[in-house]
Amino acid sequence: MPFLRTLSLSTNTSVNSSSLLNGLSSLSNLRRLLASECDISKPILGNLQNLSLIEYVDLSYNRIAEEIPKSLSNLCNITTLYLRYNNFSGNVSELLEKFCECESPKLELLSLQYNNLIGQLPERLGKLKNLIQISLGNNNLTGTIPESIGRLSNLRYLVLHYNSLTGILTKNHFANLTSLKQLWVKDNKLVFKINVNNWIPPFKLQVLSAGSCSLGPHFPTWIQLLTDLTSLDVCNANISDTIPNWFWTTFPYVDYLNISHNNIQGKLGDVISFAPGAVLDLSNNRLRGVLPGNFSTAIILDLSNNKISGSLEQFLCSSIQNPRQLEFLNLANNNMSGVISNCWINFLYLKILKLDKNQFTGIIPSSLGNISSLRSLEMDDNRLSGKLPPWLLNSTSLVVIKLAENEFRGKIPSSIGRNKTTMRVSLRSNKLEGKIPDEICHLSSLQILDLAHNDLSGNLPTCFTNFSIMSGNETACLIFQYRTSIITASLVTKGNTYTYSTILYQVTTLDLSSNKFSGSIPDELVRLLGLRFLNLSHNDLTGTIPDLFNQIGKLESLDLSMNHLNGNIPLTLSHLTALNWLNVSYNNLVGRIPTGPQLQTFNESSFTGNALCGDPLPACLLNNGNPEVTTDGHDESNHIDWILVILTLVGLVGGFGIILAPLFLSIRWRIAYYNFLEDFWFNLQDFIILLFLGKS
Repeated sequence: MPFLRTLSLSTNTSVNSSSLLNGLSSLSNLRRLLASECDISKPILGNLQNLSLIEYVDLSYNRIAEEIPKSLSNLCNITTLYLRYNNFSGNVSELLEKFCECESPKLELLSLQYNNLIGQLPERLGKLKNLIQISLGNNNLTGTIPESIGRLSNLRYLVLHYNSLTGILTKNHFANLTSLKQLWVKDNKLVFKINVNNWIPPFKLQVLSAGSCSLGPHFPTWIQLLTDLTSLDVCNANISDTIPNWFWTTFPYVDYLNISHNNIQGKLGDVISFAPGAVLDLSNNRLRGVLPGNFSTAIILDLSNNKISGSLEQFLCSSIQNPRQLEFLNLANNNMSGVISNCWINFLYLKILKLDKNQFTGIIPSSLGNISSLRSLEMDDNRLSGKLPPWLLNSTSLVVIKLAENEFRGKIPSSIGRNKTTMRVSLRSNKLEGKIPDEICHLSSLQILDLAHNDLSGNLPTCFTNFSIMSGNETACLIFQYRTSIITASLVTKGNTYTYSTILYQVTTLDLSSNKFSGSIPDELVRLLGLRFLNLSHNDLTGTIPDLFNQIGKLESLDLSMNHLNGNIPLTLSHLTALNWLNVSYNNLVGRIPTGPQLQTFNESSFTGNALCGDPLPACLLNNGNPEVTTDGHDESNHIDWILVILTLVGLVGGFGIILAPLFLSIRWRIAYYNFLEDFWFNLQDFIILLFLGKS
């Protein structure tokens, strides 16, 4: 064992509990230690300090929570140090400074990303001339990047993203980085100031990830020379400029492009030369023009929040004979118009389709029904019309159906209940009529049902308890996630529109407001123990408010306003501790508002338009016109706390009693008391006489 030169333990999860780790210090001839993915949690680096011949250490993908000892950098023969994806702490400045003190440092590959390291990059970093890789991303580094880094002519991979680095990067930082292939500085506060228009980068990058750094305001022209790029990310980079024509045809190998969240203007390129199957995120800019067909070769295309106009015909139908790989298409919030072309036959891999907030007209094309992979269809806030196609609601793959704020007519097809995996249905603000089909209750996975602002009528279904997640019988999961992007949703709750993203899977809402529903509120509705938002306002509902609302312990918002409900407000409503929005106004409710921890926190507008009284409304009156005195002894007209008054009087009487009782019970106390008063009177007279003589 003392002569062992290579110890390979990778993926052996029994290492953590063995004595082998403690014996490392005795392996004086060890050159290579490979122990990645071993589920190690014990400190280990201290056992390496005497291994002066060690050259290669890989402890990646473990759970080691240990401060990196300074002695580690005494290992001047080390060429490769992989400690990524652990919980190491300590100051990276001290570690690198120590390596710089080696007479002839051999370090080539340094990977410490995804740890909890702090500190700054030392000014002497350029002394480590053999460095090929510096990976310090996803830590807590601060300070600036030293100019000496520009002397590392062997450096190929510089990974510093997701830290808190600041400062300015000039051409001096890149002066001799002739070998650099990947530059990752995303999500820092770095400013690129390369003011020379004819600057020629010394490197041929394959990856440039500089999102959330500042590269603007002008479009960086030096990027044009990086023709080997496969990944380009300059999102949120303060670029406010017209996109140059060369941009669309310069990067034939780019399979990931992100220029989103800038202020980039100009026209979409009629010809593009990005790699087939690329991810293209051009969202949140000011790009304009008609969407060309060649963009359909992407696998992900996000052009949302731009100024794209025209129809979809050229994009969908220009090469209808060729199958498309497109999986994600987001054209929301543009100026697109016209009929949605019926050319979806070759988009068989499409999973997410977002066309909301445009001006599309006509019907939903039937060829969309052939896409068995489609999981999310969002076409809300357009001018689409006609009847809801049965195939749409009959889909066995759709998880999200959003067709709100259009002009759809007719009844909700009974086929809506065929897909038990559907989790979100929004048909609000259309012209739908008739009853809610009972088949809707077959949607057992439903978390969000929004049918508000239609002409629906009839009684409310009594089968809502079939909604397993709303009923609290199943745990909510992510409503839908595509790759690393969580789908968002804008919902009308608590009287306002809110956008939910990361917590969308926790949202359960039932909105049937502004219809013509009649009859009573079914008891089954108050058995939806997992429901958070319920809106039945602006209908023709009658009867009383169910007495079992307190069972919905998660309920945050309840709106029953503008109906014909009668009777009292049940006491159980005052027990809903999560409730932060309530509206029962403009009904036929009578009586006193129950007191409790919640109802008195709402203002008068929550209860107005009824025959209610009590806090927060004016006090209830008796038949004789006097304010009602409640059983706890206080008059609601001015909220005098009679208990406090009585206790105060008792205290006063008790205090006087303590003083006066001895005077009645003891002759000696009475004589002393009268003598005190007599002396006090004579002294007062003398004081007044002296005061009078002094003035005269």
